[in-house]
Amino acid sequence: MQHQARLENLQRELPYWDGKPEFDEELEGMQRIVRDLRRRALDIRTTPVRRVLERLPRVARELATSLGKQVRVEIVGEEVEADRAVLDHLDDPLLHLVRNALDHGIELPERRKAAGKDPVGTLRITAASEGGRLSLRLEDDGCGLDAERVRRRAVERGMPSEVAEDLPIERLGELLFEAGMSTRDEVSELSGRGVGLDAVRRSVEALGGSVSVVSPEGGGMGFHLDLPSMVALQRVLILRVSGHRVALPVTRLDCVLDVRDSAIERAGDEAFLFYQDEPIPVFDLARHLALPVNEDDTAGNVVLLDARGFRLGMRVDRAQADQEVYVREVPAALAGLKHLGGVAILSDGAPIFLLELGALLENFI
Repeated sequence: MQHQARLENLQRELPYWDGKPEFDEELEGMQRIVRDLRRRALDIRTTPVRRVLERLPRVARELATSLGKQVRVEIVGEEVEADRAVLDHLDDPLLHLVRNALDHGIELPERRKAAGKDPVGTLRITAASEGGRLSLRLEDDGCGLDAERVRRRAVERGMPSEVAEDLPIERLGELLFEAGMSTRDEVSELSGRGVGLDAVRRSVEALGGSVSVVSPEGGGMGFHLDLPSMVALQRVLILRVSGHRVALPVTRLDCVLDVRDSAIERAGDEAFLFYQDEPIPVFDLARHLALPVNEDDTAGNVVLLDARGFRLGMRVDRAQADQEVYVREVPAALAGLKHLGGVAILSDGAPIFLLELGALLENFI
């Protein structure tokens, strides 16, 4: 792929190739071969999501029995295929979401009867391929999100009560993913072991995905996991920052704005930009990566990001063209740098670091 891209650049840039159709024919032939090899390689990497979903019904029934509850598990779309590397990292997050549904969502049979429900609760797991990405939804028909209890917990953790009272239901769902956030007054055997929802989010975001709370039709509660179907091949936006180039996954990108530094309002350590009559918080990527910051009032770019349901601006020197790149793991020597999500090789042969956006945004959300 790298050598093919370099040949295509040479064809466009060097006049030597003008009027030589035999070169064009050979290049087109090579492109067909590369596309076929790439398709075959991707086919080898993919496998049905069944491999991670098939054991969840048994796990759910065992958990229900231990809690004195009853549950039926419905799985839809288990034939959908995704990268093995994605599925290999979903075991723990999915197990915790199932555990959460049984422990916090689905009620005891007698309570369900009193509410006019089927005493047997339903946990529905749906997999689908949407726009080249993997969508997983885990939904139960239990008691749903206790908004007042979440608000009370938020106040106990330091949020002003007037702010908590005005939070919409979507933001309340986001609070569940904060470290240490629980709506339980006591720690049960199930809720007190394994990873929490904050670790579920970290695991999903490390794959280039996102997780959010959803409200199923008919009541209850659910979680939606949006994931790349392939982790090796990603479309990224190339950013230039203080003389360096880094890559950003385009899945979290809203838009790119041309902005002079003087257009950014600053108050102490905080900065914001008005866009579409909305104040957007802005942070400087160079400063966040401990790189020299350009203090001149020069034109630059602000990349608007979808930061877990909020808009956030990231100031860079320049946003360049997007590319489709193969992403490799971060070398072991740099594995401790949580802001790095991988290494890619650009079409010009240069290596570039892929930003791990979830870790990058932890200080701003």
